[in-house]
Amino acid sequence: YQIKHLGENNWIPWKMKIQAILGDKGLQGYIDGTKPKPDRGPDPVTDKRLAAIAKWEAEDRKVRTVIVLLVRDAQMVHLTGAATAKEMWDQLKLVKESRGQQGI
Repeated sequence: YQIKHLGENNWIPWKMKIQAILGDKGLQGYIDGTKPKPDRGPDPVTDKRLAAIAKWEAEDRKVRTVIVLLVRDAQMVHLTGAATAKEMWDQLKLVKESRGQQGI
């Protein structure tokens, strides 16, 4: 995929393209909240549960990588402190949509 990096005024097309890419890879749930991190559950934690958590963390890392690599340096400040792909996405939405920077 080749898309323009997220800049000051291209949020809407960038958002739609990122959603399409992640959807194509089966990873959109990591930004829209439909794929939350599995709970550790009660101790002792089962191997199956640990495997599910490890898989989720690996997939979330892939999504974070896609986002970071497609955001211009000047926009990176909006990702500061985000620990998950959903947190990154929510922070970008908050900044880009609340200020009316639709980039249409």
